[in-house]
Amino acid sequence: MSELRNDPKLKPVLEDIEKGGPSSMMKYWNDPEILNKLSDVMGFALPEGVPFPDDNVDGQDEANEADQEELTVHNIASVGDVEALKALLADGAEKNEKDSEGRTTLHFACGYGEVKCAEVLLEAGVPVDVVDKNNNTALQYASGYGRKECVELLLKNRVAVTVQNLDGKTPIDVAKLNEQKEVLKLLEKDAFL
Repeated sequence: MSELRNDPKLKPVLEDIEKGGPSSMMKYWNDPEILNKLSDVMGFALPEGVPFPDDNVDGQDEANEADQEELTVHNIASVGDVEALKALLADGAEKNEKDSEGRTTLHFACGYGEVKCAEVLLEAGVPVDVVDKNNNTALQYASGYGRKECVELLLKNRVAVTVQNLDGKTPIDVAKLNEQKEVLKLLEKDAFL
């Protein structure tokens, strides 16, 4: 690790990531030069000819652009950049777009505890009870990760508290499983009203 920190090319990148957190890290996520340098220093070399995610393979630029937009909206919601999220939505980004696991921007915002982004998404009309491929709502994500403010927001917006995921777990079950006591109190109170 000290080799990474002392490398002249990576030192400013690592300092930027440490100061700026996830949003700073996203700047470098698909940078082939940075990724190659990290691979070299860490001893992981990509096989010759393996493309980076943004490389054009067999003319798939349009598909990649759609994937990148989806990832961008999801990533923006995950890191809590409210103004960027509002701008993307105003520019026509798909607010209900699902990733390969069926998760929407609301799942990401609530899973990462980004309540302001979740508010923007709900105000934009994202359904509160949308489920992913495992039948998890954003409430299961918020409950499992202890995102109390997101749980409160979702409950205020009348999310169903009894939806079972494919494992048969409700948000209450997920909160219990992950020992999220504060969230559990909120959910149990709401379930018995």
